[in-house]
Amino acid sequence: MKIIQIIDVRWHNACADFAIKQAQGLKLRGHDVLLLANPGSPPGIEAKKVGLDVCEEINFSGKLAVASAPSRLRGIARCFGADVIIAHRGESHLIGALAARGMQFRIARFRGDVRAPRSDIFNRWLNERLTNGIAVSTMQLKKDYENKFRLNGIPIKIIYPGIDLDCFRITAPKAELKLKFGLNPDNIVIGIVGRLSPVKGHRYFLEAASIVGQKYPKAQFVIAGGDAQIKMGEMKELAASLEVKNIRFFEVIDNIVDLIGAFDIGVVASIGSEMICRVLLEYFALGLPVVATSVNQISEIMELSHGGILVPPEDSASLSAALLKLIEDVDKREKYSALGKSWVDGRSLQDLGGDTELFLTEVHNVQ
Repeated sequence: MKIIQIIDVRWHNACADFAIKQAQGLKLRGHDVLLLANPGSPPGIEAKKVGLDVCEEINFSGKLAVASAPSRLRGIARCFGADVIIAHRGESHLIGALAARGMQFRIARFRGDVRAPRSDIFNRWLNERLTNGIAVSTMQLKKDYENKFRLNGIPIKIIYPGIDLDCFRITAPKAELKLKFGLNPDNIVIGIVGRLSPVKGHRYFLEAASIVGQKYPKAQFVIAGGDAQIKMGEMKELAASLEVKNIRFFEVIDNIVDLIGAFDIGVVASIGSEMICRVLLEYFALGLPVVATSVNQISEIMELSHGGILVPPEDSASLSAALLKLIEDVDKREKYSALGKSWVDGRSLQDLGGDTELFLTEVHNVQ
């Protein structure tokens, strides 16, 4: 198939990363993929880095985009010989749907947004009349679409993220990796990776670390992530106020694979968002047992993989109790490690491409 993907996202966030990996997966499956991005946008830059064909002729976020973009997109699709267009945001979904009217190519929507789709007259018209297929990131979103719209045979599928497994391989023995980051190789390391934002739940991680540290004073903790709504200095002050010992802080670093490889337990403490959870797959790929909160896609992947322990969000006591279980039970850690690794081995870029291929085949065949 000839497939156009529109990634009209301002930042290289989880949605953009998913779309880029999806395009890579489709390309690996032998499909011809053209990625459309806003001029000079981070997703377009990242897509070029991994060797994807990128077109930046349309600004999907421009004030006059809805007026001018459909005809321009129609011309690009005609020249490319597109069979299907996948839109990853509402603006490009509408533009793609308008461009597809009277044409041979189909329009599909991928949605990984924490907000439920609206079912007003406009959105019913867009999703029921102008769309040939819908893919979503979670079971809840699938239910939302099925409950709010009369899809009348339009395919709707859940597509979970994939990962480039070659980029997530252990590069050295764990003891060496711990030493590399100033950690004691003889003591357990518990880490969390993610931007410093309240939604990522770092406060609850630190509160749990304080509890764990009282029973296991030699336990080591790591926080790694770039400043966002919270600054690293504020995080350090909070850790000090909670009397968390043996904690190391890292900002954005190039060798994140080595850092995660130094962990014995990975934590996802998010209290919201996580409609597409990248770090969970990265933990699994590097063989970590995981403690994660029951939020959106995290819950579904944890239940599918059995790669760790699910705990309620915003619950430091439950988080610390789960960590203590894993600290005290090496066999349990090894079991979760093996299960998580086994599951993520089936989520390569080729697997993501295969899931998308099956979905788009249905979309292309919609009458």
